[in-house]
Amino acid sequence: MRIEQAIEDCHRWARDHADQGQELLDDLYRRQLEADIKFRGQPIDTFLRPVFLSEAQRDLVRRASQVLLDCAERLIEQYMVDPEVRETIGLPPDEEEFALLETGLTRQVVVARPDSFLNGDDLKFLEFNSDSPAGVVWTDLHEEVFLASPIMSEHPWAADLGRCDCRRLLIDGLLAAHEDFGLAQDPVAAIADWSDAGAWPEFEIVQRCFQERGVPAVVVDPHAFELRGETLYADGTAVNLIYRRAIIRELHEKREEPGVRDFLEAYRRGLVCVVNPFRAKVSGSKACLALLSDARFDRLFNAEQNAVRRAHVPWTRVLRDDTVDFDGSRFDLFELARKSREIFVIKPTSGYGGRDVMIGRETEPGAWDDRLDHAAEHPVEWTLQAYVDIPEEEFPVMDPDLVFEPRKVNLNPYLFGGRYAGSFVRLSTNSVINVSVGGGMAPAFVVPD
Repeated sequence: MRIEQAIEDCHRWARDHADQGQELLDDLYRRQLEADIKFRGQPIDTFLRPVFLSEAQRDLVRRASQVLLDCAERLIEQYMVDPEVRETIGLPPDEEEFALLETGLTRQVVVARPDSFLNGDDLKFLEFNSDSPAGVVWTDLHEEVFLASPIMSEHPWAADLGRCDCRRLLIDGLLAAHEDFGLAQDPVAAIADWSDAGAWPEFEIVQRCFQERGVPAVVVDPHAFELRGETLYADGTAVNLIYRRAIIRELHEKREEPGVRDFLEAYRRGLVCVVNPFRAKVSGSKACLALLSDARFDRLFNAEQNAVRRAHVPWTRVLRDDTVDFDGSRFDLFELARKSREIFVIKPTSGYGGRDVMIGRETEPGAWDDRLDHAAEHPVEWTLQAYVDIPEEEFPVMDPDLVFEPRKVNLNPYLFGGRYAGSFVRLSTNSVINVSVGGGMAPAFVVPD
């Protein structure tokens, strides 16, 4: 079966059940809440059909993302010894201090989500989320929600769709990291993020996944850590494996606060296995893509890695006083950004959640120039990236009756311990696609050939 046939079947089914559309959508949201798929206490916007990938597209995403992850590991390794790599990444001093600490791990990026746009067989990775990517266990749970709903269960071919394996592979990756770290004690895990985090229900799902594998686990705010001698306690439980969901920048901002101070000290002394370790900020920075898209750094990678970099990473540079090669010519970087606004995007180098992203073709010239003026005064804080065409598909939506409207599609593959586990998609009418700024979410099922 082809993707087009699956979409046509879903759209025909939606038309045939148009009078039940809102009821079917409400049923999806009810199933989300039952499965703890919710952000800030609410179900996540979704649609009356999923996204479909071909097996060839799935294989492309799997291979490219795994090779890209190997490239990221290589950059982290070189960050320790190569001044040019370190200068290009440009971590703030407090983040660099912790990035240089030994982690006890062979692989620094255990949990990764390199977000991408997929147009047919043209795949481009726009960001490499390795600081603390969200949505991990919602991915295959959302598949289960859709497969249990009539919008999918009434299609005979639905049972043959390829699916994700995020929950199992996440726990596999975390436990493998604990073993690699070399502690004598059996793992006792803490999933750590701020108590007001919108994705707290996701952490409780991870807790249950640990417990189902026989591993004690707690979910804690970092303020609940306490270091007693050589042992770190999380809300009174001695722990040795930390699944860090709090992002690095926020931990450093709160480094003198109770609990956070103890957690950072335990990390500094190598008393606990932390996933992802603080070195993962090297690849989590947008500056990582500047290195990956710059031919000057071909020397760091093998032939396969260089081919993947060239094919799948858009041109990216950190905004600083510099001259750059672009489209076969040499330019002053700021001059290029000012005169070619419509083909570029400006992103905060250490940002997340889609915040403060400025798309040139959707931005007034004055506002664009103001951002560049700010970037000139604050070098390294902002990154310039070539605009990538955003794929769109039509989806059945209720407005309030059934209509078919285009949505922009962002593909988000997950990797755990270097292994591809599957993808989900975020959908929006806006070019900045993120759940935290109003985007929706849907599963990405693989259609068998």
